[in-house]
Amino acid sequence: MPDSLTGKWRPRLWAVVLLVLGLVLCLPFAGLFLFKFYANQLVQQTEESLLTQASVMAAVYAELYRAETSRDATNADKQQDYTPVFPSLSMQSEAILPPRPDAVPITKNPDVIYLEIGPELSRIAAASQVNTLAGYRLLDPNGNVIGGSAEVGLSLLHVDEVARALQGEIASVARERIRETPEPVLYAFSRGTRVRVFTAMPVVIDSDIIGAVYISRTPNHIFRFFYGERFNLAKAGLFIIVSTGLIGFIFWRFITRPIQTLIHRTRTTGNGKRWEPLNHYGTREIENLSRSFQSLTGRLQSQQDALKSYTAHVTHELRSPLTGVKGAVELLRDAEMTSVQRSRFLDNIDRDTARMEDLLASMRAFSLAEQNAIEGTCSLTQIEDDIRMKFHSLVINILNNEVPLPAHQDTLKIVLTHLLENAQQHGADDVTLEVSSDSSGTHLTITDNGKGISDGNRDRVLTPFFTTRRDLGGTGMGLNIVKAIVEALDGCIKLEPYPTGARFRIGFNGNTID
Repeated sequence: MPDSLTGKWRPRLWAVVLLVLGLVLCLPFAGLFLFKFYANQLVQQTEESLLTQASVMAAVYAELYRAETSRDATNADKQQDYTPVFPSLSMQSEAILPPRPDAVPITKNPDVIYLEIGPELSRIAAASQVNTLAGYRLLDPNGNVIGGSAEVGLSLLHVDEVARALQGEIASVARERIRETPEPVLYAFSRGTRVRVFTAMPVVIDSDIIGAVYISRTPNHIFRFFYGERFNLAKAGLFIIVSTGLIGFIFWRFITRPIQTLIHRTRTTGNGKRWEPLNHYGTREIENLSRSFQSLTGRLQSQQDALKSYTAHVTHELRSPLTGVKGAVELLRDAEMTSVQRSRFLDNIDRDTARMEDLLASMRAFSLAEQNAIEGTCSLTQIEDDIRMKFHSLVINILNNEVPLPAHQDTLKIVLTHLLENAQQHGADDVTLEVSSDSSGTHLTITDNGKGISDGNRDRVLTPFFTTRRDLGGTGMGLNIVKAIVEALDGCIKLEPYPTGARFRIGFNGNTID
């Protein structure tokens, strides 16, 4: 049926394949919009790094303070409880704070000791900043910046995380980043480029908070990684493109192309044109499908040829009795016909009518041959009694009657009935049925001691309507019905040479007969 008549729209195979390939190709690029998880990882890595730096800087701060105050360091050498700090920042919108407030002038001057250690802390911070790129602020207990990379001499006490640190809490926050230059368009895909991480850690000596370390840094982002790996990413992109193209070629070569060719074959086969095998099957399944179509079209073509042949034969076979009946009817209308002549013509009509009935019955049996070809398994033992009872005038010898045959017992009865009737009609009184099974398959051989078949008729006995008993009412369809049933069981039948009588051999389930 043409596509326009199916009523329901369905995509073509090439469209489905193209869509799948497009999705595969877009997967790497779709990852650009799914950076939230990776951005969280980058922010937490930055937080972890700042916590580590703050811990080191707090330890340096404490040592410098202790050295300046000559404070007893005995307690510092005691075993302390470990209190590990883990990163916890998130890139969720509610977790990102506004930009950090600017520093304000100090309201209370730092103590002298902080003014003395401040420059040393600034020097250490400057040396660290060269590699870490972090911003350092070293604070006294009043929130005054005494050292660091910037804002020295100002106060950050009003900043939330600083106030929390001066109360003894380690605080990390993510704040919106203020850029001095416009943000590149590509950075819009990564939120990590628009925040800055701040960590404030108290400096404690003997449970006294002497100050705080305040460090900040912008997290790394995915595009910096992309830039660093640009050559490898280019190779990966090329590999993805080539792989996608290769997948598309494989689909086309092994699926789309064979199916399109198969569709073309099914549309062009018929009207006298035979099925032509495909040049490229692609896959084993398509090859099996093609061979199934070939077998189906072959059977349909054979049925079409048989129908044409039977139509011609039936026309020919029925013409003679119909002509006889028509002529007899015309003569019977002659009032001067004697009773003897009338009886003779009535006998002719009766004989011709009986022949037409036999022909029609034979044709009906032939048309039902495939339906009667029921698959199954049986042995000659199961039908032996029925066969002997039906042909009581024949001596039937059965050899290997327990060997199973691949046919239903009703089907086997029909086949043997036609073969035994044919043997009986040709003067046989002794028939041998032998079943054999070997590496070539299972076979059934029927041998009789009748008149046999002449050499001139050997090639014609299995053709429809051929009979040597036409004058005795033979229709020539019995052996042809047997052939049709056997072939419907995917078997074959062959007339074998035999010195006396006739011998037919039947092979089952696609087994050939040499």
